[in-house]
Amino acid sequence: MELSCPISAERINENVVRVIAFMVAMIATACVVFSNYWAIVFLLIDFALRAFTKGKFSVLKFMAIKIADGLSLTPKMKDLAPKKFAATMGFGLCLLITAVSLFEFYKAAMILTLLMIIFALLESIFAICVGCYVYSFLQIFVKKNDA
Repeated sequence: MELSCPISAERINENVVRVIAFMVAMIATACVVFSNYWAIVFLLIDFALRAFTKGKFSVLKFMAIKIADGLSLTPKMKDLAPKKFAATMGFGLCLLITAVSLFEFYKAAMILTLLMIIFALLESIFAICVGCYVYSFLQIFVKKNDA
């Protein structure tokens, strides 16, 4: 399978994205450790701000920019579209976690949160965007339905 990602002319600093992903992993880990899923609502809102707007009011983006600047990380500009798609996936995953938590399906919430932690750590540590793999899979599925 050839990896395919959405593309756009807009750019984003990959270091900032990776710092955001690390913060997402840490917040989600705290949710699992303390069995308290209210912080997922914060992630839900922050993912929404980054997925559906320019992210100007995203607390995590603001903090990540400050951290990247403070660490003097050299900007690595990447295409924004795959990161927006991944943020949209994060939004959907947080929405699902919130829903199953509200219905008291705590094991399902924990499994989904662990999945989000894995995805966030893959992005943060190895710069592996799971969103691109999901997007590629969806493109194969769409092509099969078009045929």
